[in-house]
Amino acid sequence: MTVLKTLSVTNHNKSFKYSILIGDDFIELLEKNFSKTLKEKKIYVMYDEFFYKLKLNKNLIDNFKKLSTKLSSEFFFFKTKSKDKFKNFENLSNLLNYILSHKINRDSIIISIGGGVTGDLVGFASSIVLRGVKCIHIPTTLLSQVDSSVGGKTGINTKHGKNLVGAFHQPEGVLIDINFLKTLPERELFAGFAEVIKYSFIYDKKFFKYLENNTESIKKLKSPYIENTIFKSCQIKAKIVSIDEKEQGIRAILNFGHTFAHAFENLINYDNKKLIHGEAVAIGMVCAFKLSVYLNLCSKKEAERCIGLISKFNLPTKLKDIKKIKLVSKKLLDKFYLDKKVKNGKITFILSNGIGSALIKNDLKEKTLKIFLNELINE
Repeated sequence: MTVLKTLSVTNHNKSFKYSILIGDDFIELLEKNFSKTLKEKKIYVMYDEFFYKLKLNKNLIDNFKKLSTKLSSEFFFFKTKSKDKFKNFENLSNLLNYILSHKINRDSIIISIGGGVTGDLVGFASSIVLRGVKCIHIPTTLLSQVDSSVGGKTGINTKHGKNLVGAFHQPEGVLIDINFLKTLPERELFAGFAEVIKYSFIYDKKFFKYLENNTESIKKLKSPYIENTIFKSCQIKAKIVSIDEKEQGIRAILNFGHTFAHAFENLINYDNKKLIHGEAVAIGMVCAFKLSVYLNLCSKKEAERCIGLISKFNLPTKLKDIKKIKLVSKKLLDKFYLDKKVKNGKITFILSNGIGSALIKNDLKEKTLKIFLNELINE
């Protein structure tokens, strides 16, 4: 087992600090780096159904039993549902009831093993049970490895919108095992690249060129391209979070494409058969680029180059790629107003002013937006 890359995440006043470890054996990463944290504790391991379907759970439980003996710790296991539509109050309640019925205490540790849904759900549960206990994330999808496991955002969806109930709760650590990527269905893997590409669009032109020049090697998970890609993605997010943990300023640029994406997901009731989160983000970023061009913030040439990179990573780029959805500008507009970034009744969009640079736009007139949406839908 090798720790391939290590990244430290903290903020300016050191109110939190943890490591992101990228390697190829998460059990060994956990044992070698968190033995002191886990020793003589009650540990609640929450893994998702995808992990279960791969039949990795038996090895997982066997390995944790061995670890339990070494650390004199007690382990409990709970299977969660991995689809976005299950990231809700009901499943949060099920999770909380399980850990409370097994007598969790304040020095217990909760470990999430799964994709973004599992990490968000488990992270939120750990932030509120007993008013907060420690958690460790072991993300198993590309999207969760480069995005949702880093930065401390947790939450659940409601009928009103995505991630509208949640908390900021930084983990004790994030363990990224690149071998999990080899187990992913192709659609799930490529969806994760949407968040990877996003970082280059909003923050780093050199990273954009790296992705553009090495697309095929990255898609095939070749070393060292995939490790470099994951590390750089996490590094960009960690840097932004270190400046603005609670999203009062620059952290908002991480939502590039997400105002559109969350509206699309809400309109299809979070049905993963029609659209998964990374695909929604991909189409959302295309819409954000088109709005940027419409407002003369970004050149058409650069926008088309960026949309071309999205396409190269086998991601959808057109509204018609969303299955069984009839888009109406008024419905989209209504969903925009449910977004967390709405302030003083104004919708906030993260837009582009060129490759590697983003801006926060919250002074867009509704009339202008309606005209743009009508043109977008009727393309």
